[in-house]
Amino acid sequence: MSDLKKLGNLAKLGGFFGGIPSFFDNFKEMEEIVLSYPKLKERIGRKDDEKEKALKNLKEIRAELSLPFLKGFEKFLDASLSQLYDGINFNDNGQNLKDLSKHNNIVLVPNHQSHADYLVMNYVYFKKYQSPLFVAGGNNLNIFPIGPLFRRSGCFFIRRTFANDILYKLTLESYLYYMLTKGNPIEFFFEGGRSRTGKLLPPRYGLYQMIIEAHNAIPENKRLPLKFIPVSIVHEYVPEQKSLARELDGAKKKKESAGQLLGLFKLLSYQFGNVHINIGLPITMPPVETENIKAQTQKLAFECFFEVGKNMRVTPTSLIAIILLDEPTGALKWEEILTKARHIITYCQKFKVPITDSLKLENLEKSLERSIDILIGNKKVEAIGNPNGKHVFYSIKEDSRKEILYFKNTVLHHFLVPWIVNMGWVNLFSGHITNVDDLKKFFIVQRKQLQHEFYLPTVKEFLNETLAIVSDAIGRDITTLEECMELTHKELYLILAKVSLFSRACNYLLEAYYVCGLTLTALSKEYKEGFKMDTFLKKYKEVFEAERKLKRIIKYAESYSVPLSKSSLQYFIHTGIVASNSGYYAVADLQKLNDLLVKVESDLTSQLSINLLN
Repeated sequence: MSDLKKLGNLAKLGGFFGGIPSFFDNFKEMEEIVLSYPKLKERIGRKDDEKEKALKNLKEIRAELSLPFLKGFEKFLDASLSQLYDGINFNDNGQNLKDLSKHNNIVLVPNHQSHADYLVMNYVYFKKYQSPLFVAGGNNLNIFPIGPLFRRSGCFFIRRTFANDILYKLTLESYLYYMLTKGNPIEFFFEGGRSRTGKLLPPRYGLYQMIIEAHNAIPENKRLPLKFIPVSIVHEYVPEQKSLARELDGAKKKKESAGQLLGLFKLLSYQFGNVHINIGLPITMPPVETENIKAQTQKLAFECFFEVGKNMRVTPTSLIAIILLDEPTGALKWEEILTKARHIITYCQKFKVPITDSLKLENLEKSLERSIDILIGNKKVEAIGNPNGKHVFYSIKEDSRKEILYFKNTVLHHFLVPWIVNMGWVNLFSGHITNVDDLKKFFIVQRKQLQHEFYLPTVKEFLNETLAIVSDAIGRDITTLEECMELTHKELYLILAKVSLFSRACNYLLEAYYVCGLTLTALSKEYKEGFKMDTFLKKYKEVFEAERKLKRIIKYAESYSVPLSKSSLQYFIHTGIVASNSGYYAVADLQKLNDLLVKVESDLTSQLSINLLN
């Protein structure tokens, strides 16, 4: 079947070109409720032109839900998604969202990895609850034919920027007020866009605050409790993977178009494994303190963020990514992959890191075989050697490392503490850390480095997790860092055996900091008065390529990307090494820069090569 014919069949679902959906029967009521929103009502006053603009904005924004269309679309996706995915695993963790929505206003706040998230979330929600979900989408997706399709399935569209258009902002807030008044479940992607790196992006506050303010405007006697539902989405393979990797190297994001949509049908030749959707614990919005609403919004947004991160599951693909990307030889035999995988999954089960059901030890080998087949089939991993012999090695293709890094990054935050513990204990073992103050300082410095890449556990949580790892490794309770200084060499060795598997988990980040330090050193000599971001990025890439050729410190291709170079610079700014002013940057403390370079180089070169698993 041709691509155009497929689009034609898709467009005709639910009377796409004919028939008026039931939604329009209720449009008058929607209009009345939207225009009654106090803030919009005050803005419009008696100005007919303002009212006309608001209604035009509403037409641009609103979903035009048609239940007959949605039921037809469900059947279409039953057939289409089964060709793309092995399965869509929805785990509500005992939270029946349909029942919850009867007595609460619920707002789902998932992370965002792929354009497929719009379809998948709407699909599984409707399939499970036979109830529509109203999803906020960027107006970049409001293109023919997917725009009308999404709109009729419950999507409402929002402009990417509207800071200077107060009337538009108030119309959107009024529409949210209407949705809450009607008890409709709402969903928006809290990161504001797809993650290009796989790491969770910090939450955007705009929609959070508009929903909170709209909810607070409902009369108290009619107002339901407002609950935000964190949703963790992980893909075993992302359709846009190649384009996301190109953007990491600085390529500009391509604007969505109908031509791109036609290209999506070519993806039917790819394999995407499973999508895993995990519902977190609902977070109830407390009573609004008008004078403190900004701080309240930010606190709630980060509570949702942490709950999403906590529930990001390790998948077969992310597990293989961790194992193969961190292997210094670049290739492993299947038995070596399995051995490392079993140790990581045992760690996950012991320390409550969420994993997919497919990774439970009894299912592990079969699931990893499927995952490696997908990666080989998608030409990201290669099998080296004779498939019929005993000497087959598996390796990630050099030009695909950044694509596979995406999947490692989705779960890397679960393994930051054992990585830091490994580095700390290597320093203890070698005598570089000699007292408890040194140990505390080491942990604080390492945590500060990583907080520019990830949102980490609190210092208290970090300490508790460290002590739990130490206690488990040596078989007795350790409750303070002071006790850690009294451990024997044998006990230190046991701890290294426990965490050495994660010894290289974040080395690509340290390599990026090292390149950034060298870049800043060079620029401080060339630009005495400061330099701009474009100059920094150009020099950073030159330094990275030169250091990579030397193969002395820089080992990983994924140590270079535009987002990583920018976050590295931010780290140097926050340490006071670099000053930033009006778009210009300058090295403010050259001695501190040199000291940090020496430390990072030492961290990268002085790790003990202990491999206790082979």
